Amino acid sequence: MVAYARAHNPELEAARQRQAAARAVPAQAAAWDDPTVAAESWNSPRAVPYDGAENNILKLSQRLPFPGKLGLKGRMAERDADMAAADARMTELTVLESVKQAYWDLWLTDRHLAVYTRDLELARELAAGAAGRYAVGTGGQPDVLRAEVERTHIATRLVTTRLERERAAARVNELLSRGPEEPLGTPVDPGPAHLPGPLDRLLALAREHHPELAVRGAAVAREQDDVALARRSYLPDFDLTFERFYNRVGRDGYGAMIAMTLPLPFKYRRDAALDEAHARLAGEEAMRRRAEDRTAAAVKRALAALEAAAAERELLAATHLPQAEQSFAASREAYVAGNLDFTALVDSLRTIESTHLEHHEAAAAFEKAYASLETAVGGELPREERP
Repeated sequence: MVAYARAHNPELEAARQRQAAARAVPAQAAAWDDPTVAAESWNSPRAVPYDGAENNILKLSQRLPFPGKLGLKGRMAERDADMAAADARMTELTVLESVKQAYWDLWLTDRHLAVYTRDLELARELAAGAAGRYAVGTGGQPDVLRAEVERTHIATRLVTTRLERERAAARVNELLSRGPEEPLGTPVDPGPAHLPGPLDRLLALAREHHPELAVRGAAVAREQDDVALARRSYLPDFDLTFERFYNRVGRDGYGAMIAMTLPLPFKYRRDAALDEAHARLAGEEAMRRRAEDRTAAAVKRALAALEAAAAERELLAATHLPQAEQSFAASREAYVAGNLDFTALVDSLRTIESTHLEHHEAAAAFEKAYASLETAVGGELPREERP
């Protein structure tokens, strides 16, 4: 599903195309302005001047920015492209986390269906046993009614869970850009719970790989170049012109002209632009620090959630689930022997059902927390080999 989402999710494709568009900008930003060709005619009494004009001039002009200005503009565009690439990576992490979350939601509904299917069979067996005991006079009619109520209750949950699975499947198909009714296979059970760590290692990985930090780093570099460009705005640009003269009387000839801008008469405008660039740089540096703090907190929260889910999963699998199974088996034997009332037997059935559900929910919670931790770190984390 992850590989399919990478290839077909339209949100990811849109992010990649934005990245490709940004990569095409630096060559444009660092390029010179287009040259200009002009034609002049002096003392021309006719509509077509080149027949009777005293003087015709062809000009070729080129604007030449002060050295370094175009290079800075190109570098700023490259930083914008780096930001677009990091944004695309962030989009990929977000989409893939959603895919993994949807996968485990689908898996969880399948596990719930399995639990309810098993419990429905158990409820039918209990109902048949209660009816048999009532028929021979060793049981009461309330037991038969309780058994039927419990069977109906489980059957209702089975129906509602099937509807939940349809919703989960529709969400998966949406993320994979498939039709909502397209069939899906059965999700694979999760492998053993594996805790990555320690926290220091995860924080180091996040600082190295998280795309939000890359965005903020590129933004700071861009604003640094903008400050340098604002300083160069105090320097003039040049216009170079080459001319060819065609004279009706006299010799033809060539000419050249160089002109430059005068930034100093409007120095206050450059001062304001420099102040603006410094302020933008300071703002981006603050945003980078904020991103570092937010990323570190996200890693810590995700790891804590993962550890809690792992502990709950292990406790349920190692202790609660076996105890619930043993308790139900013992209650069933005691009821058959006439040493336990039917209400206690139903309670035991409900306990084993809720324990199974909690076990599967803890397993799904662990996998979802693992996906969130990978997003917080900025990339996939190694897992133990699945059985």
